[in-house]
Amino acid sequence: MPIQQQYVELEGAMLECAGNDSLGSPGAGSLPQSMLHGRASLPSIPFSQKLGLFSKTEPGWERRSTISGETDESSLLTRPVLGPSVRQSSTMPRSLSSAGPKQQPQLHFILFYSQPEATLTVTVISVSHLPKGFRSSRDSYVKVYLLPKFIEPQRTAVRRKSLNPEFREQFQFGRYHLEELRGFTLRFAVYVKEFRSFRDSFVGEVMFPCAQVTWNPEAASSYTRELSTTKTKLKKCLSAQDMSYGAACSQSTSLGQLFILLQYQALANRIKVLVRKAENLGRLTRMPGAPDHYVVIHFYYNGRVMDTKETKSIAGYNPVWNTPFLFNVPAGDIQEQQLYLEFTIMQARLYTRSCTLGRVLIGPHAPEAGLLHWKEMCCRGQVESARWHVIQPNVFSLSP
Repeated sequence: MPIQQQYVELEGAMLECAGNDSLGSPGAGSLPQSMLHGRASLPSIPFSQKLGLFSKTEPGWERRSTISGETDESSLLTRPVLGPSVRQSSTMPRSLSSAGPKQQPQLHFILFYSQPEATLTVTVISVSHLPKGFRSSRDSYVKVYLLPKFIEPQRTAVRRKSLNPEFREQFQFGRYHLEELRGFTLRFAVYVKEFRSFRDSFVGEVMFPCAQVTWNPEAASSYTRELSTTKTKLKKCLSAQDMSYGAACSQSTSLGQLFILLQYQALANRIKVLVRKAENLGRLTRMPGAPDHYVVIHFYYNGRVMDTKETKSIAGYNPVWNTPFLFNVPAGDIQEQQLYLEFTIMQARLYTRSCTLGRVLIGPHAPEAGLLHWKEMCCRGQVESARWHVIQPNVFSLSP
């Protein structure tokens, strides 16, 4: 009897709930068939969906089941379908739907050609709208190429924590006549330093043919170009060679090239020299095996040797030394003093005497590549200047 009394109270409560919801009941004494397993507080799955049967009268009617588990096919309850007032959630955030077109990175630079000096001056001003990485700011730099003359680039300093870095650095290329310069192409490549990565990421490049420029010997021209994400593959060849050397250069192509970094520290009155590496060094003998190579640096002042430095010996025809040196400079204007650096590349084998492979001269009276590197070092201040130099035969001498 107590159990039956509980079921009767439960029945009345459910009928009252059905009346309050105004769902309507087809029979006076029939229970709303909303439960299958005797748990009146939880909704049940409609019985019509279980059996795959659909009502033929109206789509809003659903078949219900009694608490005891008996099916009453005559008891139907109406359930209204969701009306137009119910909003459906959108999958696209408002921030994305309202965002405008993404701005592409752009490079800003200035070109000036000095006709008396036959020198092209390239000024890298800035880069705007760099893409964001894992952090909100990036560390970036720009490499400048003059193709096909200088395959190895000149590089700006790294600007840190900025998506719109400003460089304002100048690079000089010469000596070229204006007609010869129109056949060259400037390449600007922008890189960013990745967090916890040994390699820098390529952002984009600008290929700018010099034939597009209307050269004005009295004024510079400023340009803004959008970066292209396609990276141009450069053919590996002698980077610092100049075809104007003629026969002297053609004879030295088998001797290789040397990569040197220079920095003039004006406050300390000294020059920092970094002998980085050499490539494609020539053979002096037919003996098998790879010989050792080292570099001897002589610092001259007024024709006299002021200081001498030497790297360690590295085996192979592509040695990497990566060795820095410091040379003290006499007080005064460095551009008015008779200073120059001589790099002598030595080749040695076991049980044999060292032989001179060739040398590189850098100074105010050096050949063209050495002269440009010296002027660049004097003008750039605390920024390092890096260039490839073709190794000249030992008989090569300074120009008067």
